[in-house]
Amino acid sequence: MNCLDTTSPFFPLPKNLALTAVCATETHLVVHVACTSPSACCPLCQQPSDRIHGHYGRTVADLPCAGQRVMLALRVRKFVCRTPTCPQQIFTERLPGLVQSYARLTNRLYDALLALGLATSAQVCTRLAPKLGLQVKASSLLRALRAIVCAPPTLVRILGIDDWAWKKGQSYGTLLVDLERRRPIEILPDRREETIRAWLLAHPEIEVVSRDRGGAYAAAAKKGAPQARARCRQISSAAQPAREAQRTDGPRTKTVTPCRNGLLQNQDSYFARRVFRCYTGSGIERRGGVEVLSAHVAVSASDPL
Repeated sequence: MNCLDTTSPFFPLPKNLALTAVCATETHLVVHVACTSPSACCPLCQQPSDRIHGHYGRTVADLPCAGQRVMLALRVRKFVCRTPTCPQQIFTERLPGLVQSYARLTNRLYDALLALGLATSAQVCTRLAPKLGLQVKASSLLRALRAIVCAPPTLVRILGIDDWAWKKGQSYGTLLVDLERRRPIEILPDRREETIRAWLLAHPEIEVVSRDRGGAYAAAAKKGAPQARARCRQISSAAQPAREAQRTDGPRTKTVTPCRNGLLQNQDSYFARRVFRCYTGSGIERRGGVEVLSAHVAVSASDPL
């Protein structure tokens, strides 16, 4: 290994930590770090001690530098507790500003991986991380994501309710979303009326409930939030023009008039098929063999085909 200059302003460290050496290999950088504090506090009795018992080496991963992986070689000291009654006779100094106890990643690398995992997914993160000089397994990232403690939901004024699959075709839960803040706030274990109604009764501040036309959601919203106005998302009604267009073949010169919500009216089969082909993937979904145009896609007669 080739030793490099250890004085660099591009590698900040917490207080009382100093670089002792920086060595480079073909695959990564090894940065040697040691604590300069003369004493440390016992984690049990919180009393300081300056009596050093020994030291050992500890290796943790850090943020990459210019695309290269960085490994910190920490020189960690052990101290003898000076409190006679303390059961912790020998303890190891803690470095909470850099790395947590028993962790293999620094705090800043851990936060970066969490942000990347929340923005993408565990599988996508494992494919993207090596290009950024990071290294993580999908299982490790999932454990870290599950350990995140989310803040309790604040007051919700406009609530969105929809189901989602724990296991597709077998078990389903309910996802609750704050539509004003555009963020999920709760995941319920099932989609039964009793479960949803109990949650709604605990949040009397809800003014608007946006849901699909499921019977359990309708009954839960009516009983659990009677003060709220219901907004039923009738996306399936968009299939009716498509069904009519598939039954009859009208003249190709028939005009197409968009509704106020962006749905097509007076479609002939030829023109409707061309519109559906143009918008496949950006608002078209297939339900029961029928192509349905989602309500959020706006289509006009002047759109290019």
